[in-house]
Amino acid sequence: MSNDEGATIIVVEDDTRMGLALQRNLKRAGYQVVHVDSGQALRHAYRRTQAQLVLLDLNLGAEDGIDLARELIATTSAAVIIITGRQELQDRIDGLDAGADDYIVKPFVIDEVLARIRAVLRRRAIESDPAETIVLGPFQLDTINQTLDRNGGQDACLTLTGTETRILGILLRQYGRAISRDRLSSRGAVDASDRSIDVHIGNIRRKLREAAMDELVITPVRGFGYRLRYEPLEPDADHDD
Repeated sequence: MSNDEGATIIVVEDDTRMGLALQRNLKRAGYQVVHVDSGQALRHAYRRTQAQLVLLDLNLGAEDGIDLARELIATTSAAVIIITGRQELQDRIDGLDAGADDYIVKPFVIDEVLARIRAVLRRRAIESDPAETIVLGPFQLDTINQTLDRNGGQDACLTLTGTETRILGILLRQYGRAISRDRLSSRGAVDASDRSIDVHIGNIRRKLREAAMDELVITPVRGFGYRLRYEPLEPDADHDD
C-alpha cells in the first residue's frame, strides 16, 4: 500500500456541483471522501473521521476561510490544501502564512489536484516518520537521546532539548524546504502554549555554531518561517561563523 492509499479527505466546498465533482474524482483515485459545505459541518466531520487531509474552499459565506485554516492547523493533525477562486497574490500569501500545505487556484485540472494531494501526503508521511535516527550527510540526529553528531561523534556532538530536537527533526527531514512558523508550532514540535519558535531556532543556531557544525545552515524565510540547508565545506576552506 502506498503512503496515501485509502487516506480520508474532507472536501469543504459550498458549491454543490464542484464539491460533488471533487468527491467523485477523489473516490475514483482511491481516497475515502466526505463532502461538507460549512465550517461547522467540517468540525463534525473531522471529529468523526480524523481525516488526513482537508481541501478547503475559502469562500464559505459568512465564515472566513483563512481563519478556518488557522483553526484546523492549530487544533488538528490534518494537512490543509486551500482551493479557491481567489487569484490575488495576497490571498495566496495569507493562506500559506496561515500554515496551509498548498494553495490551488480555480479553475484547475483534477490531475494537478491529485498530484498535489499525493505530494502533501508524502511530505506528511516523512515528517511523521518515527525513525529514531535522522541522517543527513555526515550528521545524525538521535531523537531518543536528543543529540546531534557528525561522523559518529568523532568530529563533534551536541546535546539538544526535547523541543530543539523536534524542531531540528522537521527541518532535517524537509531540508531545503521553507517550513512555516505555524507548522513548526502546531505539528507537535512545540507545546501549544509555547510560541517562542524564534527563540528555539536561535538556540539551535548558537549550538551549531559553537560545535563548528557550519555545514548545517538555518536561515529565516522572511514573513514565513525557516529553511535548513546542508552546505558541505570545501577542504581547508576558510569560513566565518
